[in-house]
Amino acid sequence: AKVIAIVAPLHLFAQFWYHTRHIKRMGWLEKIIVTPSHHRVHHAINPEYIDKNYGQILIIWDKLFGSFREESDDIPPVYGITRPAQTWNPIKINFMHIWLLIQDAWRTKNRRDKLRIWFMPTGWRPADAALKYPLYKIEDVYHFRKYDTKHTRWVQGWTWFQMITLLLLLSYLFARIAVIGTPGIFLYGGFIFLSVYALTEFMDGSAYAPVWEFARAAMGVSLILSMGDWFKAGEWWNGIRIILLIYFPVSVVTVAWLQQKEKRRLVAL
Repeated sequence: AKVIAIVAPLHLFAQFWYHTRHIKRMGWLEKIIVTPSHHRVHHAINPEYIDKNYGQILIIWDKLFGSFREESDDIPPVYGITRPAQTWNPIKINFMHIWLLIQDAWRTKNRRDKLRIWFMPTGWRPADAALKYPLYKIEDVYHFRKYDTKHTRWVQGWTWFQMITLLLLLSYLFARIAVIGTPGIFLYGGFIFLSVYALTEFMDGSAYAPVWEFARAAMGVSLILSMGDWFKAGEWWNGIRIILLIYFPVSVVTVAWLQQKEKRRLVAL
């Protein structure tokens, strides 16, 4: 536990600090460690930068295995993915690529392609699957329409309120994780998982947003009723249970109302 407690934050920082555009080049360190310049290449979708600079701490590995590419001043890196996610939902984003691989492996008629799809380079698809099920892919990295959702101030305000509420609930988990213990932390994690999914479906304007919000609220109320408390928060403040029991049904009604309001606005346009 002591080794993990010491190494984990150091390892995290070593892979965090270089996510910036403010640091340009770092002289001789460019030959040894992964610098911001190297990592900008890693995140870029420019054809010249695809599949380059995989290293996390030392850049010497990419130089050894031939996957190194130096950042060019005349080719500004554009960050993202070549197949836009078209969603705010981080859970969908994390699983969309493996889901596409599974779909293509199922759809292709070529038995050889069903196997080799798992070993081919980034972006490769079976020819018959790509022909029958085409996907939009960014060709001009400097001119493409980024995903955006236009919402009213009501929706934006509720989204901010939900994000702050979620942050407070998550902060409580981190602050009391030892007190909550197991299996409580897994139930709490599941609730956070469902909350993020429900909120981002609402941000996407999904027709199923109220359903996900209802599922989230139902889980929250069930946890309170089964434990008689919100993960021992009563030891800190007894009123939290009452506030959450009011908050959950109000959130369902608000999401359903705002979604109907958005539908009427879009129809009017």
